[in-house]
Amino acid sequence: MEKTELDELDFKILNLLQEDAKIPYSKIAEKVKISSSGVHKKIKKLIDSGVIERFVVVVNKDKVGKKLKAFIGISTSPGSCGEVINKLASRAEILEIHEVAGEHDLLAKLITEDTSKLNELLHEIDEIPGVASTRTLIVLKTEKETSSVFLK
Repeated sequence: MEKTELDELDFKILNLLQEDAKIPYSKIAEKVKISSSGVHKKIKKLIDSGVIERFVVVVNKDKVGKKLKAFIGISTSPGSCGEVINKLASRAEILEIHEVAGEHDLLAKLITEDTSKLNELLHEIDEIPGVASTRTLIVLKTEKETSSVFLK
C-alpha cells in the first residue's frame, strides 16, 4: 500500500477530526483559516484516498456493562493461523486481533461483562481447531487508550 502525500493543512484537519469527528466544517475552517468549501474538498480527498477510513462513535464500555478488558496471547498449530483468525474475528467481544512475533502467534484484545463471561469465551477459544494454547492477561486499569494516530 502506497503512502499518501499529505500537507500541513491535511494534518491539522485530521487532528481536529480525531479529537471530534462531529466538528462542523465551519469550525474546522475557522481553526485552519480556509473556507468551509475548502475544508469539504480536503476531507473528501482524504476519504477518497483512503486516509480517512470511516467515522466512528466511541462508546464508554463501563456505561454499557462491558467492564472487563483482557488480552489473550494465542499460539496456533502450524498452518492454522488464518482459520483461527477468521473464527476469532466473528466474535463481537474481540475488538482487535494482531499477528505478532514472540511467544504467541496472535494477540487479541477483548471486552466483556465479567470473569464468568471471560471464562466462557476462553473455553470457546480453546475449542477452535488450530488453537494450541492461550495465555490471558486481565487489565486492572487502563492508563491510556486512544484510536488517534499521532500526526505532525
